[in-house]
Amino acid sequence: MKVMITGLNGTVAPEVAKYFYSKGAEIIQYKREEVTVENEMAIHSFLVKHKPDYFLHFAMGTPEWAGLLAKLTKELNIPFVYISTGSVYSGKQTAPITIDHQLDAEDEYGLYKIASEKAVIKQHSNAYILRIGWQIGNRPGSNNMIDFLYKQMEAHQVIKASTKWYPSCSFMEDTAAAIFDTIQNLKPDTYLMNSNDLYSFYDIAKYLATKHENLKVEKTNDFAQDTRMIDHRVNIKKMKEYIEK
Repeated sequence: MKVMITGLNGTVAPEVAKYFYSKGAEIIQYKREEVTVENEMAIHSFLVKHKPDYFLHFAMGTPEWAGLLAKLTKELNIPFVYISTGSVYSGKQTAPITIDHQLDAEDEYGLYKIASEKAVIKQHSNAYILRIGWQIGNRPGSNNMIDFLYKQMEAHQVIKASTKWYPSCSFMEDTAAAIFDTIQNLKPDTYLMNSNDLYSFYDIAKYLATKHENLKVEKTNDFAQDTRMIDHRVNIKKMKEYIEK
């Protein structure tokens, strides 16, 4: 299996590539400095040259670029996988969030992801749209929950974590496994990927503090929001398997 991936200099894509590689996949990196995002002929030639079995689009970029990639992969009969986000939901709707909930993001990032999803679907009706939650890595230094916790410690010497905040989140390796399983076993569609069925941000932060001894967590109830996504079609390891282990 050959898999072409954008965003390999980012946070999640390298973990996904690592997992796919462990399953025998050949990873082909899409480098924007070599294949410009607006040059349709260059992108087409790159796809024809490598003939990937799947195209996974993680990278930040314009909705127009996402749409162009979707268009060209559709023409070449290549399954297209767009990595979206739970941020397409504002957090104002009643949770758990299902695939039937309205996309109602109000912030710039969420609106950008909605626009990108629409651009993809317009060009590739059989694309996979995978909405992932807040990712949990193993160390600070990248855009994930662990990095956020360490930055809170640096700024405030404590992490104030609300018992009334229920985020969608997953460990990156579990997201990688879920992406692999989904595109191998489920038909193209929109899917929600979240490991957290039960726990507040406080619960999760307390658990992570047992693995990162420099973290100090203080319980609060000053922020109330529930953005937990649920999709029973998706096979993803649950947070319960860590916290109640």
